[in-house]
Amino acid sequence: MKRLFVVIAAVVVVLMSAHSGAGAVTTVTVTPANMNGWGFVQEVANGTGALVVGPAVPPLGPGSAHMTVDATGRELLATLAYAGTRFADITSLSYSTYQDPASSAASNLAISLQFDADYDLTDSNTAWQGRLVFEPYYTNTVVKGAWQTWNPLAGVWWASGAPGSTFCPISTPCTWAQVLSHFPNGGIRVGGALQFKAGGPWPGFDGNVDAFTIGTISGTTTYDFNAPVQCTTDCYVRPDGNDLNGGTADTPADAKQTIQAAV
Repeated sequence: MKRLFVVIAAVVVVLMSAHSGAGAVTTVTVTPANMNGWGFVQEVANGTGALVVGPAVPPLGPGSAHMTVDATGRELLATLAYAGTRFADITSLSYSTYQDPASSAASNLAISLQFDADYDLTDSNTAWQGRLVFEPYYTNTVVKGAWQTWNPLAGVWWASGAPGSTFCPISTPCTWAQVLSHFPNGGIRVGGALQFKAGGPWPGFDGNVDAFTIGTISGTTTYDFNAPVQCTTDCYVRPDGNDLNGGTADTPADAKQTIQAAV
């Protein structure tokens, strides 16, 4: 996991411009050819993560991030781009999820949003303090086979480690206002991740996440998790393309790089 996070960190500088500038509103498309600072991490075996087309009609673009886990697996889709962000500086959050109707997991499960937490960014303690977790089912009805959109700031949050778990344990989660009241200097740990997670464990879970929007005092960014639509009859190839592209257009952003991939 550490090695993968190093890769993510290497492109955070590029991504930081996506949420810089007061009042800026930006859409960032995340594809296999350009993950824009995001990465799949298998926290506990066994799980899978990939950008795919569908399922059904995603809320933004033709694709989404697909995550599965078995009886023990825990799969993450994470970015380090918001490390050091104060909770009080987060102005909006939303994302959409889907659980496959054929999934054998419990029907109330939806991919969670989690922050690696530091409950006082102003002190010298940067050690691991667990995660602050939003799970939709605490305050919403999750439906299999349908895309649903969640507003975490209107939901409740629980903490997996101290001191957060002293005030907001999983048995009695806190509202966002209570989180800010308990931890006015809290935030995402320096070097820590913002992540989506499948598993807890959730045996047989099969689901997707898309259209993640986060607003901060610096601006608002929407992340479109997507897989390029693949060419069928006509496939474009360019030396400056990428074999992970769809090949449907004669541009570096969509053309494939090799004839073998187009074939």
